Order: sequence, then structure tokens, then C-alpha cells
Amino acid sequence: MATLFDEKQKQLKNRIRRIKLSTRITLSNVVLFTILISISMYFVTLLTNQFLYFKNREDLQTTQLKIQELLYSEKDTLSAMSPDNRIPHIFRLLEDYYIFDNYKTLVTLFDTNGKTSYPLNKDVYDLLILDQFKINPNTVNFNVTFNKDILQGKEILTFELFKKLNASETIKYKDVSLLVPTRGEAPFISESSIMGFEVMYTVVRIDIGDDYSLLASVFIYPDLDQDFLLSLNSALLVSAIIGILFLSIFAKFFTRKALKPLVDLSKIAQGVDNKILNYRIPPTESHDEIDTLIKSLNTMLENLEGSFENQKRFVSDASHELRIPLTIVLGYIDLLKTMGTGNEALLKESLDAIELEATHMKNMVEKLLTLARLENNRIKVTYEEIAVSEFFKKGLEECVRLYPLYHFKTELNFDGLLYIDLEIMTQIFRALVENAVKYSLEDTTITFKSEQRNQYIALSLIDQGRGIAKESIPNLTNRFYRLNEDRNRRTGGSGLGLSIVDALIKAHGGHMRIESEVGKGTSITLFVPKRKTL
Repeated sequence: MATLFDEKQKQLKNRIRRIKLSTRITLSNVVLFTILISISMYFVTLLTNQFLYFKNREDLQTTQLKIQELLYSEKDTLSAMSPDNRIPHIFRLLEDYYIFDNYKTLVTLFDTNGKTSYPLNKDVYDLLILDQFKINPNTVNFNVTFNKDILQGKEILTFELFKKLNASETIKYKDVSLLVPTRGEAPFISESSIMGFEVMYTVVRIDIGDDYSLLASVFIYPDLDQDFLLSLNSALLVSAIIGILFLSIFAKFFTRKALKPLVDLSKIAQGVDNKILNYRIPPTESHDEIDTLIKSLNTMLENLEGSFENQKRFVSDASHELRIPLTIVLGYIDLLKTMGTGNEALLKESLDAIELEATHMKNMVEKLLTLARLENNRIKVTYEEIAVSEFFKKGLEECVRLYPLYHFKTELNFDGLLYIDLEIMTQIFRALVENAVKYSLEDTTITFKSEQRNQYIALSLIDQGRGIAKESIPNLTNRFYRLNEDRNRRTGGSGLGLSIVDALIKAHGGHMRIESEVGKGTSITLFVPKRKTL
């Protein structure tokens, strides 16, 4: 079952992915707008209900205070008149200004003798009460009784409805019980259900003598507010539907307009290949997300163009460099096949030449692999602390042993700690010393120098060799670049040494500077960060 559900879910996701981006954005906006409108309607209804509840309570309390003031002002008058005339008298006073309020508020009078104000305005009462309750007023009789609640000590006003079955027989149809204040108790507001209608009511009581009390009950029917709520929700719903329709119609247009730069960008990107990598997409200069994307793509195109150019140049140079030794090897092999192996001098010359060229190709391949690892960030740099003097001391001992015909010395203007990868820095200095020795005369001096320059430690190697022309210095780190083809072939140079040194020092977080003058020697300075975090 779970597998079937997952498969259906996967199919649904695939169908959604096939929809155009503009359509997906439009649908998302419509769904989000619908959800927001639904939540808004819920909270509007909730808050409106609360507002109406407290407003009804406030209105009921205001009406209660007015009736209470009226009854107490008429207490002496009521005491002097007959009990049968008391309810009609108060009814006439109340009728002058607010017995009924748009069929929502109702004032009803009762007394302890069971009399009510119902007969005084039967038509209106029937309209307000019985007609709302779907009861035929011509078949209903009323009866009002007082009961005492023993447990709570409250008096209960019971309002009974008797339905006529025929001229002589009736049955109790419904009764309603209301809590009323006891003698001397202040009026209070209560809530109840009458015939399925939720009502809020209060009862004002005035006692005349020991055996007579007159009660004025005020009812508010909050359920009648539902018409207002229905109208409000209907207006909100209609507005929401209109909003959703407008959003559905115009959102797609605006979404397409907003996505137009991306569409144009996609068309441009589809037309870019390795033959036109020099093309750059014009930025919008709006400094928004699309402008940032365009600039990122231009940077990517620039990097790709550089990579393709480097690849072309590398393939061209590598094929050229490998073609010469391979031609020599094949030439000697053809010579041996033609002349035979009987001539020992020719055989020895051929084998020596083949061995030399094979060694040259092996060294070249190893250096190319080193460069490839550096370009792919596959060289791991492990920093450690070592004193400058100790690093130079190890290097000098090795140089003296390998190159006894040259002189080596140090100038320590900085003798603090270096934070370096000892293996990488040793490899760099070996390559630089090899170059210095290769292009310097015997019995000359090669100097190791150290000094501090801002946030870097400058480690220099200075020789007294032939020097390099200034126009050639920028090309020294290019692969397979040689100053003199014949000299480099004879000395075994491949034109990769300084390329590797430059890549290694950059991987180490530093950089290299070459200074030279023809006939006076060359100075190569390595700038190493004082801390590895640089």
C-alpha cells in the first residue's frame, strides 16, 4: 500500500515539474492567496463574533441600568396603586422609548402574582417570540411561576407554554427557566437557550412589601447577529473570488514579464558553446538577483574560456614537447633496424639517446601530473612551525652536498617562525636552486635571504647567473616557455619548473616575484603568509 502511495506521489511530482515555471508560480500564488483569504475570513468572523458578544453585553447592561433607575423612581407610585395596575403602568412608561429594538431586544414584565405584560401587546410579542420559534400563537397559553432553588438559594422564574389540543384540553409544550436576583440582590447578566435560540438576559427586581415583587426581564437575541455575519462573510467571499479571478488572470502575465530576463538568459546560454566562449551577457545593472546571476554566468564563461584556452595551449605545447623525444627515439630505432646491432659504437649511442629521451619524457609526464593535481586542488597543505634559520640550514646542507662547485650563503634579516608545509617549501627551493645552478657559472655564489614585509615573510634566492630580459619575465611561469630552445634541450629543461613553483606557492597561500637583469643575475622571492589563515 505504501509503495503504491509513493508511486502515485512520485507521478504527481513529475507532472508538476513538467508544468512551466510561470504557471507553477501563478498556481502557487493563487493557492497562497486562497489560504490567506480563508485564514483572514476565519479570524474576521471570530473577532466580529467577539465584538458583537461584548457589544450585546454592554447594550444589555445599559438597558438594565435605565430600567432599574426607572423602577426605583416609581417605587412609591407602585406601592400606592393596586397590584393589577402595576404592570400596565410600568409597561406604558417603558413603551415610550425602548421596549423593542429592531426585533433583537425584548423587555418583558412579570410579578409574583403570575401576571405578565404579554396581553398588553400580544401582537408584537407573538411576532418577536412565537413567530421566530415557528409556533402558532393562537394555540399557545402562557403561565409564569416562581420556584426556589434549595441548593443555590436562587429564585427561578419559570415561563411555561401550554399548547391547546382542543377547546377543553391542553398540554405543556415547553418551559423556560430564568435565574432572577433574590430580594436585595443586584441584577446580573446570564446566558441561556430558549427554544434552541441562544439568548443573553438580565432581570431587574423591585420588591413592594413582603409578598409582592415586580420583575423586568431584558432579552437580547445574539443569534439575530448571524444575518450580519452572513452578509459580512458573503461580502468577504465575493471579494475573495474576485481577487482570485484577477490574480489568476493577471498573475501569469506579470510572472512572465518578471521571468522574461531569465527566459532571455536561457536562450543566450543555449547558444553558447566552446566556439563563442568570449561572448558576455550584458548585465542589467539593477543589482537584483537576475543581475547577480548574469554576472555569475559571465564569470563562469570567463573561467571556461580560460580553461579551454589553457587546455588548447597545453595540448599544443605537450604534443610539441613529446614529439621531439619520440622522433629521436623512433629515428634511432629505424637506424638500428637498418644498420643492425653489429656496430657496438652505434648501438651504444642509440641506447644512450633512447634512455636520455625516455628519462626526459618521464620527468615531463611527472611534472604535468603535478600541475594537474595542483589545478584540481588535490595537493594537501599541512602547516607546521619551523624557524627560518633551521629551514635554510637544511637547504644549505643539501646544496653543498649536491653542488660542491658553487658557493651558498644566507642573509637572515628575519629569523622568526615560519608556518609552512615543509615538504612543499623544500620542493620549491630544490627547483629554484636547480634553475640557479643550471644557468649560473661555477664558483659563483647563490644567496638565501629572509626578511619581513607587512603580513608576509619574504624568502629570496639570488644567483649571479646570466640574467633574464625584462620582457621575458612575465612569461617565465607559462608552461613550456624557454628562453633558449637549444640550451634547454641540452640541459634537460622542460619549461615546466617555474610553472610548478608558481602553482605550489599559490596553493600554499603565497605568491612569487621574479626580478632579473641580463648579465647580473636573478632574484626570485617567495612571499609566505605569517599565519596560515592568511
